[in-house]
Amino acid sequence: MPATRGHLYLPYGDDSSIQVDYVHSGQDASRTTVLVPFAVDDAWRARIEEAVRANHPGRTDIQISNAATGEVRYVGRQPTESTPSPEPDQVVRPTPEQNNDRARNIVGNYLTGSDMYTDEHRSALADDSRVHHPGYSEFVSQVAANDAGAPGQAFGRAAHVEGITTRGPVGERDTYLNPNNHTVFAQAHENFHRIEHPSLQAPGSRLTDSTVEGMTEYMTQSAAGLDFRTAGQPGQRGFTYREETRTVRDAVRDGGYTNQDVQRAYLRGSESPTERIAQVQNGNTAAIARMTSTDDAGRAGPPSVRPPSGGASGPSTSQQRGGGLAK
Repeated sequence: MPATRGHLYLPYGDDSSIQVDYVHSGQDASRTTVLVPFAVDDAWRARIEEAVRANHPGRTDIQISNAATGEVRYVGRQPTESTPSPEPDQVVRPTPEQNNDRARNIVGNYLTGSDMYTDEHRSALADDSRVHHPGYSEFVSQVAANDAGAPGQAFGRAAHVEGITTRGPVGERDTYLNPNNHTVFAQAHENFHRIEHPSLQAPGSRLTDSTVEGMTEYMTQSAAGLDFRTAGQPGQRGFTYREETRTVRDAVRDGGYTNQDVQRAYLRGSESPTERIAQVQNGNTAAIARMTSTDDAGRAGPPSVRPPSGGASGPSTSQQRGGGLAK
């Protein structure tokens, strides 16, 4: 049975609403995915779940993912029985400058209150001169210059890359965004790369690129309130870093390491959490058991984590972070 698509109307203000898309699974009669163009906090999640269940009571497994574009569709009224699917009165498409602010807020709001989020990180993310919105030919050139693959492959590869962030000291990294294929959530992903600890980029790092990408995407989805994220051109969309993110989520859920460990290793390069993550990465269950039974003043209990969803993933390269490949 094919998936069914439609519109959902989320109350916004007294009489208005925001129109977002949903997809009913054709394989699971209880599952619906709602596609949003903005980050979702607990209040928005509750509003989304209430709207789905009010209109589709049998859909109890509600997941949230990103819309393909950042446009927000405002409707000046609520749906009625006679007009169940009113058309938008206004469609707002954020400017690059607005997306810079939105992506910065996604990361900043997530990390606010963490003693690992420093003034150095805030300063780095405040520097919009390091965020580039090039034309496509220039973006291809940046992929060729920063990618580990053969230069001749850059043109074909670039179409599937949302963005790249160069390596270097925090505050000196540049992000280049694909003008044809990125969302504010991809930009938030790259913002995390802009502040990741230099030890994760150093030769001989205990953590592989796949693990670092999984940590980056895990934090991106947590910060944005997404259950999974997609990317790609129409008709070619796939799920970003599926296996990498799933590995991190499973480890946090199962107690291999914690959400705080991820932040401490990623932002501070702290030795103990990095070692715990490396042991999970390398499948050393005996060492994990010894480490998790040892008191650690900076270690918190595992939080509740929503189960991951499926899809295709994109590999990272050894010369740059990000990429957001979906295939």
